[in-house]
Amino acid sequence: MIESRTKERLISGAWKDFVIKVYSKNETPEFLIATVETISEIGMSGTIDLGVELTEKDILSGVIESDLTRSKIKYSGRVIWTKETKDGTQFGLKFTEEMLLPDVMIALSMAAA
Repeated sequence: MIESRTKERLISGAWKDFVIKVYSKNETPEFLIATVETISEIGMSGTIDLGVELTEKDILSGVIESDLTRSKIKYSGRVIWTKETKDGTQFGLKFTEEMLLPDVMIALSMAAA
């Protein structure tokens, strides 16, 4: 069964200033940093360093942060896919609850388009 996307993903080079900080993995304290690849109201994708063990169904929580815009967005979600690359592990995360993206993120994606 093919599921169509209900939310538009924001894909932009503007995300280079944003980082995904993981504060817990499967309800166990952990500190990891990943880069943002895409983001929408229902989930995001990112890349985490090689050697970090991340599997489907892992539950992550933390913040998406930018020093430049001084924005912080709390998130919690489940890893729904992973893919090993030469740069690290790419992953998709579905948020536990749909979130409202801040105006600054929407503006950055539109400016970079």
